[in-house]
Amino acid sequence: MGKKDRLEPLDDGFVAFHTESGERWKHRDVVEAVTGPGHRLFVSDSGDERRYYFGPKEPHDATLHDLRRQLAGAARGSATSAARDGGSPPP
Repeated sequence: MGKKDRLEPLDDGFVAFHTESGERWKHRDVVEAVTGPGHRLFVSDSGDERRYYFGPKEPHDATLHDLRRQLAGAARGSATSAARDGGSPPP
């Protein structure tokens, strides 16, 4: 397994990973849950922020494959807007 094909726990509570193209991102769950509502915050090394919203019965899995898929489907946004809307997906 190469360095870019693993998860890297960070001191700030995030977990870093690389996309298939090699871009480094970190993530953390904003609402701790095993399944159901909530969202995951993604932040790239360049400062781009995205949020992935989980469906009502969707598991909050975080394998490398899951994270890459979730990042691809994540909405652009910021931690500020996530706090403002209480973690709910935008209308």
